[in-house]
Amino acid sequence: MPVAANGGDAMTALVCLLHAIYSILFIHVPAGTELRIRMNTPVASWSSSVDTPISAVLIAPVSVGGREALHAGCLLSGRIKSVKRVGYGILHERASMDLEFTSITLPDGATKEMEARVAQVDNGRERVNHAGLIEGIRATSSISYRVSGYIKMALLWHFHAQIAAWAIKSLVVQLPEPEIYYPAGTELTLEVTSDMVLPASPEGAEPAEKLASSELTELESLAAAMPVRTIDPESDRLSDPTNILLVGSESQITAAFRAAGWNSARPLSMRSRIGYIRAAAETRGYAAPPMTSLLLNEAEADMCWQKGLNDLSKRHHLRVWKQPGRWQGQELWMAAASHDVDFAYLRPGRTFTHRIDANVDEEREKVTYDLAFSACASRVAWIDRPTVPQSAQNGTGDSFVTDGRLAVVRFHECSAAPPVALDASMPAIRGGKWQRLVRREILVTRSDLIRANMYWRIYEVARRTFDLARGHAHAASESAGDVSAHWPALSLAWSSLQRQVSRLRLALGA
Repeated sequence: MPVAANGGDAMTALVCLLHAIYSILFIHVPAGTELRIRMNTPVASWSSSVDTPISAVLIAPVSVGGREALHAGCLLSGRIKSVKRVGYGILHERASMDLEFTSITLPDGATKEMEARVAQVDNGRERVNHAGLIEGIRATSSISYRVSGYIKMALLWHFHAQIAAWAIKSLVVQLPEPEIYYPAGTELTLEVTSDMVLPASPEGAEPAEKLASSELTELESLAAAMPVRTIDPESDRLSDPTNILLVGSESQITAAFRAAGWNSARPLSMRSRIGYIRAAAETRGYAAPPMTSLLLNEAEADMCWQKGLNDLSKRHHLRVWKQPGRWQGQELWMAAASHDVDFAYLRPGRTFTHRIDANVDEEREKVTYDLAFSACASRVAWIDRPTVPQSAQNGTGDSFVTDGRLAVVRFHECSAAPPVALDASMPAIRGGKWQRLVRREILVTRSDLIRANMYWRIYEVARRTFDLARGHAHAASESAGDVSAHWPALSLAWSSLQRQVSRLRLALGA
């Protein structure tokens, strides 16, 4: 018996040893792991075909169990699994596309098979279903088209006014492009659908720039004197937390953000406001839309950077303020980064604004990984700030959570070549002028047959008013902390619904 017991112990020890060696040499990446990628090849539902090869690059490292499994810069390959275009709009109102990724090339050149599907289009107006299918928008669902529908209903009872109604819809109101088009540089989130086993690598994704304890202490002292919250001048309330310290010159920062695909925001003006409103009404993107003002030390931001795609309600963005003093001869800049994820209405100090993602730490990670991948900067330190509240609200009432840490990013001259070259070709994204004209009339007629009636309009007004009330009541309840905060928003929504129904009944002669 002792011999058998000793043999069993030896076998157990051997199994444990082999498992330990396996764990050191390999990393298990489970299904469900998310990959942040940037497309190297453009795709378009109008002109792309099934089995067209596609490629992308990993722009943020992937960690599993505290170990880095995949480094930024790994190349992914795949194909277009399926694609459906709107065409003339006879069969389909919406386009769709399914992108399948089947292999990944590691830094050492080895290629591994993988299975991954699209989980999200970053800042995209398109919806991704549970199977990874990208579903395009319905062109006649834009705000401008729906408003024109109400105008038409009011005029429909007067025969001579039907020509005016047609003119409003066909000549004035612009339908958004329903075809899906993603240029090279579009960012997606993938979900791994089957487990992967990868060789472990000792190299990190970011340059190993170690700070001496004295350097870190000096940085912490400088950061401690800087403000941790911005101020909303409209409501005079504390707003977004500061979460990134930039170390470098203005020209270095500008070069890094541009290399990472970010754009500077337009200044607020009448022209930019009109362009913004039109883009929102027509459900399309707008190049470098303006940002609302936030103050730090009673000063406006010195720089504003953002990254979007084709949905004006969504964008990555940050504001940057120059700070007094220098560190190792380099200028210091404090930034507040957050992610706009939707429009918001009836907020303190503003009738119309954006709602941010509550997890502002994810946006901090997004910015720092983008800058590191640009080969123009590296994250050199984390600074703990116990004075930053771990949960609070910004100036318009959105809640946010954070660990309070400050990421320190140091800039240097950019590399001569970009990390990965993008495919500069541009596929056809839509048909010709006459095809688009015919498609427009077909889509408009099709939509009117289904939706241009009193019952659909009442349903539409009720649904959107309820969504507005629910969002506003949620923000109000978080601010007040009790159920009574819901009543002002619900009362406002109910009054709005009554007015809309009364107008519809009057227009229809009810």
